Amino acid sequence: MGKHSDVRFRFAFAAAAAAAAAVGLAAAGFANADEGAPSPSSGLGPGQRTLDAYAVYGNGRASEGGNMHWRAYEIGFGQALNDYASVFVAYLNEGHPTDNHRDGFALLGAARLPLGGRAALEFAAGPYFSMNTTHVGDEARNEKRLGIRASAALRYELTPNGIYLKAQYNRVQMAGGHSSDTVLFGIGSGFGGDPHPSFSDGRTQLSVWTGTSQTNRPRVPIQKGYLVELKRPIGNAWAYSASFVYEGVNDVAARRGVAAQFWYVAPILSRWSLSAGIGPYLAYDKSAPSDRMKLAALFSAQIGYEFTKDWTANLRFNRVATGNNTDQDMFMIGLAHNF
Repeated sequence: MGKHSDVRFRFAFAAAAAAAAAVGLAAAGFANADEGAPSPSSGLGPGQRTLDAYAVYGNGRASEGGNMHWRAYEIGFGQALNDYASVFVAYLNEGHPTDNHRDGFALLGAARLPLGGRAALEFAAGPYFSMNTTHVGDEARNEKRLGIRASAALRYELTPNGIYLKAQYNRVQMAGGHSSDTVLFGIGSGFGGDPHPSFSDGRTQLSVWTGTSQTNRPRVPIQKGYLVELKRPIGNAWAYSASFVYEGVNDVAARRGVAAQFWYVAPILSRWSLSAGIGPYLAYDKSAPSDRMKLAALFSAQIGYEFTKDWTANLRFNRVATGNNTDQDMFMIGLAHNF
């Protein structure tokens, strides 16, 4: 990307961030100023949270690599600030354009505009941290870039304050990388969040995990990975954790280390919860020829089911983002005990 393109990107990034904030504030102000008008009331009691989760799937094109071959999808969840504004965490996979397999995580501010009846428009934008598996010459690369993910969507409620259908257009603009346009269709639901789930009553959670560990490079075998984690809640929406991570041994890396993460926790039903975490990961790679101790980043998305007050079963996706083209994904199951 040239100098002028970089300036345009920075301007667009700042404008999108400012617009998202302004739209959210305007929506909040509209909601407060128009208290007498009918609105899609959440129906929740004092202290409860209004949570939202969705999944959409579709196709599009990238400015480099072309068609996404119907492998594009997005999964997100978040919290309504009022009837018109929300914040979301989303995982976006931009499909499989030729030699570009890009995905990542976005933090979004969203505003809804009711159209009457059960339909509403939703506009969202925010920063998007992406990781792209590609090649430079004959060398495999895991490129990390920061960009903007913006969208316009039409939502149609099938049940009041519950299940809805969603048609969504995404635009991704990336600093130093290719842009993309995607049309996606899917389903979502609103939930009344319990203000006092058992994990948020001040107890500590210890969990053990096992699963697969794999790189995005072809012809590298999948290995077993393990994790042990200690997590502590902060109120009913946040948590922090410390963990030991073992990624297994393959042709790319032989890493293990310790991670610290900060979590957003969304209890979506009486026993179910969604959460997302991010933090530093100090790892030792015994297969590296030099500088074996490296600092990486650990991104996590998790769903949990509390089958008793003390025990929770979990599924988790971990993404290890490195600075030396040895990123890995871990798909894991875990058992957690609150004490």
